[in-house]
Amino acid sequence: MSAQLIADNLYRVILLTSMTLLIIMLVHNLVLYRQKLSSRFSMMLLCGTSVCVFEFLWDTFSFYPELSPLIYICTGAYTMSFLNFVGLFNRYFLDRFGISVHKKWVTWLIYDLPNAIMLILCITTPWTHLFYYVDPAGTVQYMPLSTLYYVLLWTYNLTALGLAVHYMLSKKKKDASLAKTARSLIIFGCILTVFDLIQIWILGGTYSDYLVSSLAVSVSLVYLTANINVNALMESRSQFEAVEADLRVAATIQSEALPPPAPEFPDHPEINLRCSMDTAKEVGGDFYDYFSIDTDHICFLIADVSGKGTAAALFMMKAKTTIKDYALTNSSTAEIFTAVNPRLRENNDTGMFATAWIGILDTRTMVLQYTNAGHNYPVLQRKGEASAFLKAKHGLFLAGMDDTEYHFSELQMMPGDRLLLYTDGIPEARNSEKKFYGDERLLEVMEKSVNTSGDELIANITNDVNAFVQDAPQFDDMTMLVVTIKGGDE
Repeated sequence: MSAQLIADNLYRVILLTSMTLLIIMLVHNLVLYRQKLSSRFSMMLLCGTSVCVFEFLWDTFSFYPELSPLIYICTGAYTMSFLNFVGLFNRYFLDRFGISVHKKWVTWLIYDLPNAIMLILCITTPWTHLFYYVDPAGTVQYMPLSTLYYVLLWTYNLTALGLAVHYMLSKKKKDASLAKTARSLIIFGCILTVFDLIQIWILGGTYSDYLVSSLAVSVSLVYLTANINVNALMESRSQFEAVEADLRVAATIQSEALPPPAPEFPDHPEINLRCSMDTAKEVGGDFYDYFSIDTDHICFLIADVSGKGTAAALFMMKAKTTIKDYALTNSSTAEIFTAVNPRLRENNDTGMFATAWIGILDTRTMVLQYTNAGHNYPVLQRKGEASAFLKAKHGLFLAGMDDTEYHFSELQMMPGDRLLLYTDGIPEARNSEKKFYGDERLLEVMEKSVNTSGDELIANITNDVNAFVQDAPQFDDMTMLVVTIKGGDE
């Protein structure tokens, strides 16, 4: 096999390899790293790919001198692709170094005008031969005006590389991000130069029968793409880990703000109260609370803030504190919610609200006074009777409307009675078929748990919900509070 044939085959392998590398990186950039095709870096990859494609076509058509019009077209497309690649490269790194060209006329003068001149020269050169021409053998011959093209390429390249060297020398300690960008750009320039020299050594120089740009451009651009995307991924990961750490702290603060899930009332051993909360995210919008107002009155409540996550958790903390403050100074559940409602509406630009249920139990008479602000109906389980919903609502959800006046109802609790409070994360839990857990299943578990403790009831409901939803993701926070009046067989 002749040396010429070996060089021809090697050259085409290099071109195909370059195209493949750039296409893979372009797809990764669009799919894996979620970059838009219109982004400057994606356009750089697209232009780099076009350089390889049109160089391959140019080389193919050069074997057929009679196809000179196609050679002109491929050469022009190659020229414009390369110019646009270098121009985008220049603008991308100027932006990364904080040098933005805001004035349109400057952008037009630096980028648009040279592009337009080169395009006109490429279109007219088959007739004028001012830029290049195709000789009878099918070889492209460059003319003196092509020097302008190379000056533009080197100007765009050296401007970016010069800034990289400047930032490496003068600002490395001041801005780690700029130093990292500068270092990546300098390595890109070194790779480009090394592979350019390798191709020149193997295939010959720029004025030989072969172009020597594709492999150098593709390999260096693959490095640059991978480097930039990995750096961006690492920065995102660091930010994500910082957010995760903050959320863990917030979750700890939130859990510590809630009272213990298994309280004891030494002065009232006849009252058993148990709670649980399982948030859909690190922090949630549900909450429960209980406390003694005085020696004869115990207050307990449950609430569900609209939405989930950090915003709901912050509103939850505000609601919990405000409700407790008013509960300690008011003996009526209606008065508590009527006073709390306008306080929660203050500076509430996000429009958040909360459904809530509050009860005050008189431990002398066992009369329960309660108010329901748009919350799920509690389940009342009287000894010897079927479980039933306590269907009473006394007003709109909290922070809904100004001047909302709430009301209350009273219920005589008896030994053996049990009251279940819960948020909508229980009945609205969904399985993979998008079916809801529902109220009927909740009542069934209550009926099966008649002779169980409050802890066991909560565990039975939780297990039944988990068995229903199986592998489906948790949709909402799930919070429960069970109040049991001891007596009877206990």
